[in-house]
Amino acid sequence: MKKDYLETADTLIAAMGGKDNIIRLFHCMTRLRFYVKDKTKVNEKEILKLSEVSGVNWHEEQFQVIAGNEVNAVYKALENKGIPTDDTRETDPVNQKGVVSRVVDAITGCMTPMIPALTAAGMIKVVLTLLTTFHLVSDTSSTYQVISFIGDVTFYFMPFLIAANAAKIFRVNQSLALFIAGVYLSPVFVSMVAGDAAITLFGLPVTKVTYSYSVIPVILMVWITHYIELVVDRITPKMVKLILNPTLVILISAPIALIVVGPIGTIIGNGLAVAINFLSAKLGFVIVGILAALFPFIVMTGMHHALTPIGLNAIATGGSDTLIFVSQVCSNLAQSGSSFAVAVKSKDSNMKQLASAAAVSALMGITEPALYGVTLKLKRPVVAASVAAGIGGIVGGLFQVSLYIAQNCIMAIPAFIGDKGMSNLLYGIIMIIVSFVASFILTFILGFEDVKSDNEIKESSEAQGTTEIQQRNPLVEKVELYAPVTGTVKTLANVADKTFADKVLGDGAAIFPSEGRVYAPADGTVVNIMDTKHGIMFVADSGAEILIHIGLDTVNLKGKYFKSYVTDGERVKKGALLVEFDLEAIKKEGYDLTISVVVTNISDYIKAVCMEKEGSEISAGEKFLTVV
Repeated sequence: MKKDYLETADTLIAAMGGKDNIIRLFHCMTRLRFYVKDKTKVNEKEILKLSEVSGVNWHEEQFQVIAGNEVNAVYKALENKGIPTDDTRETDPVNQKGVVSRVVDAITGCMTPMIPALTAAGMIKVVLTLLTTFHLVSDTSSTYQVISFIGDVTFYFMPFLIAANAAKIFRVNQSLALFIAGVYLSPVFVSMVAGDAAITLFGLPVTKVTYSYSVIPVILMVWITHYIELVVDRITPKMVKLILNPTLVILISAPIALIVVGPIGTIIGNGLAVAINFLSAKLGFVIVGILAALFPFIVMTGMHHALTPIGLNAIATGGSDTLIFVSQVCSNLAQSGSSFAVAVKSKDSNMKQLASAAAVSALMGITEPALYGVTLKLKRPVVAASVAAGIGGIVGGLFQVSLYIAQNCIMAIPAFIGDKGMSNLLYGIIMIIVSFVASFILTFILGFEDVKSDNEIKESSEAQGTTEIQQRNPLVEKVELYAPVTGTVKTLANVADKTFADKVLGDGAAIFPSEGRVYAPADGTVVNIMDTKHGIMFVADSGAEILIHIGLDTVNLKGKYFKSYVTDGERVKKGALLVEFDLEAIKKEGYDLTISVVVTNISDYIKAVCMEKEGSEISAGEKFLTVV
């Protein structure tokens, strides 16, 4: 069951002296950072009672609440409660990440809020199909026509919905973004496109394209409008900005939208469709299986969001999707089946609980807990899930299963009802069953190296005469981590931050860097890199969860002097360059550059032993920590 952080947020707000006492909030890799009006109203004892909180710390006027891995969830819950934040106010999201990451984030931000409307529209179409299938409504009646156009509204006016969401992502005035979408959907323009006469604007040709149901043109145009707004605001006199700014933005944007961006966006959209059709024609039903099998690894890169517009475009223009969402359904159900198998077979109570919750989550379309917490962690289950998803995808491809609603989970069952009749529903259900059951069985056949049960640990401890291990549940016998940076070794006790010094977040060591490059300490996955680039959460293939924290309070730099070379979910080899920072510039700003390297899941082990003594010089890539 997904944890509800809203109750935690309520308790935290009350302990901070109420919403009115909080001036602003932002967060770093592990901490919520509050500024308050009255320090005396902060109840530290109540905050420390929260299970999500590992500790608290005052740093001058800033109150820090250490929430570790749960910091993002608690932060979002506080944000949803109306707590003022400033981490997005001064940071331009358009320029903070790499190109691929920005594209994926933009697509996700534009498309995700549309899911409820798309689901509703799709379900209305399902209802309409059922009414005609069972002869309850004639397809020539006005009732049919009314229900039909209600179901079409979301798809027809999709550019408006996308423009509203894109305006938030690209920081464009929402009314102007909707204005641009209106240019594409104007009834006058639609009738001109349908006519025989050529369309020109001051002699420049306007391509005759229908933009209803389109996705890419309006995303591109709102993004461009962001920069048009910046330029217009810079050149217009202050006294006439109120009138001149919006007028110039539209006068510049509208022609660009019709003459340049619209046609280019349409070409891109059509090109994607042609590419998918080409693959389908060449590979046939196999392409569905291939994509389904690859989806877990696509999710790890975050690129699955980039496929969403392709699937939506297929549904909007063709009425159904036979590849993108169909493949996702197979993959997600396979992750669920594999996690359920782990929950049944595992002898460890913690893994049983984790796998059960992750299985249910994957069943509903959220696979990250299953992927990162169970199948990928145990290795062989992720292979079983991938193979099973491929088998399910091939079954779906053979039967040419279609989805008429954008769904990627068990809720896709009603989305199989459409133009192909009830046979498509039957084939869709067969595809789901095959994906789930095959994954469950394959996970049992391939097996996995289970963590030791509590009884096994106790017996082992008694045999060795060791009492300390009785309270531990080691994942592996020994994990070796390598120095992520070149510099001078320090113990955590000497880090000028109580959270690290007291090992609140875990055990490890620190390095004072002599160069501004941070490398991967082992083969593994970059789970999360902060927008400010100063913190990296890394999971080694061995299972060790490692926090690399660059400097103290460097979150305040908001990414200045930092450059990342990786994105969330990216798999890397030991020694891969993760982050580069301007060491001298940050020093001049007055920041302590001590880099803390902490194993945050140290409770899964006995201890972390630094292989170098305090004060020793170490080079990036040398053996640094041993976790046993």
